[in-house]
Amino acid sequence: MAYQALARKWRPQTFADLVGQEAIVTALGNALREGRIAQAYLFSGIRGVGKTTAARILAKALNCVGEDGSTTGPVADPCDKCLVCQEIRQGGDLDVLEIDAATYSKVEQVRDLTESLKYGPARDRYKVVVLDEIHRLSRQAFDALLKIVEEPPAHLTFVFATTEIEIVPATILSRCQEFHFRRVPANPMVAHLTRICEEEKIEASRATLRLIARASEGSMRDAVALLDQLATFGGGKLADEDVGRLLGGIDAELLSSLLEAILAGEGARVSRTIRSIEDDGTDPRQVFTHFLGFLRSALHLAQGLDPEQLDLPAEAATGLERVAAGAGYENLLRLLHLLLSSETVVRRADAPGLALEVALLRAAELPRLVRIEQLGAALPNPPGAGAPPPERTSSAPAGPGVGSDAAGEIRQFLASNHASLAGLLDFHKAHFAVQGSTLVVTAVPALDDALRDEAKAGQLKAAARAVLGPGAAWKTTPAAPRPPEDDSEPAAGPAASTPAPARRNAPAGQDTRPPASRTPPPGAEGRTAAEQDPTVRAVLDIFGGRVVDVRPRTH
Repeated sequence: MAYQALARKWRPQTFADLVGQEAIVTALGNALREGRIAQAYLFSGIRGVGKTTAARILAKALNCVGEDGSTTGPVADPCDKCLVCQEIRQGGDLDVLEIDAATYSKVEQVRDLTESLKYGPARDRYKVVVLDEIHRLSRQAFDALLKIVEEPPAHLTFVFATTEIEIVPATILSRCQEFHFRRVPANPMVAHLTRICEEEKIEASRATLRLIARASEGSMRDAVALLDQLATFGGGKLADEDVGRLLGGIDAELLSSLLEAILAGEGARVSRTIRSIEDDGTDPRQVFTHFLGFLRSALHLAQGLDPEQLDLPAEAATGLERVAAGAGYENLLRLLHLLLSSETVVRRADAPGLALEVALLRAAELPRLVRIEQLGAALPNPPGAGAPPPERTSSAPAGPGVGSDAAGEIRQFLASNHASLAGLLDFHKAHFAVQGSTLVVTAVPALDDALRDEAKAGQLKAAARAVLGPGAAWKTTPAAPRPPEDDSEPAAGPAASTPAPARRNAPAGQDTRPPASRTPPPGAEGRTAAEQDPTVRAVLDIFGGRVVDVRPRTH
């Protein structure tokens, strides 16, 4: 027997076999059970998600007579064994017309079709017309279809399929029941590929199948075709290295090295890596796409995602988890945001290698975020500030960086693992106190409401248990109201009346005012001067902003 491609061999033959389209299967099944058969259906979605397959199954369901020939009406689950089902499966049923609109787009052809459809079916219960890629019809051909689609004979049902629904005229859409076929999620796709591997005696790891699922971009047909190709290459055995090479993937070690160089600000190392990529003949656009996905995985790991859920080999996921922990969630998020703004430039550039190198070098220059508490701890006490306040005892509420060792360790755990929660606590000036195995958080009402969130409560509980032990808990206690701020002007003393000493030996015409009081130049000159300031440039890169106007400081 001639070899049959896996994509054809494993094509679904019943609604139960359709992968990842449960909502559509339920809707069509209920309509068939209740006899609510529409005159026209429109199936839309990307390639290889089951549109034409579902149309064939629907034709079977409308005309199935059962294995013993006793079925008299449409069924939700066609038997796939009767003569009608077998002929539809083989494409030999005279009453089920499957037409490619790309070769049937002329208005004369559509008129001839509509004339022939007025006559009843030769044998089956319904005459079913499956018009594939309907968006390829001409405007006149669509107009010729309008009347028969709106008021077809009782024996006639249309099923339209398209990958570009936005091109289909609204006059056709309004006459159809529309079903959008979504991309097949990774987990159901991997489960289906695993079942195929078991039946076809193909050896493949789950990580390999996840790589295939990711490469297929949600298309079930593409995934099965890739599996067939890789099984042929490996002689029935799929190795991770072969899969990555044949799918055009980029070595995870190279991507990790590139990410480490960017995070360390090593521009020369980034340039060397890009040059080696070009020397290997790899498409820079593909490298950029894979690097964005790799960076996204690092972002997920920084959020606490399980490494086993990533589409990466175990060793690569472990190494990336280490890099992500060192970089921090905020820095990875800013880096990904910056690179996404360069995606269009890299994809459309005539010199994609140069565009990629510039984008990554710009990312390497992105300054790292440092928590304000760390900066404050590194500053010396200002003159006249006196000695630092005495530390509080463990029985008193502990503020940031002050108090018992346990309270400080809990704050440090939150800063390292849950930066957003740590920032929220610092913003509201929350105090920590440890009473036995309970963490007491002194909180204002706004913070108390925020900590009721399930995610934040779980993070705080995890921090308490990490420091105080498995049975630790936490609770809040209301903070004392803050005294109102004194808005009165300070009394003028001798120091206030003493004018600031003038700068000696200042050249004639030179501005002797302090820099903060100088008026920046107006208009375009002022914007240019501001954009050349290193600090302003860093802020613009971080937030993707621009200088609109420059104004003098008002007091």
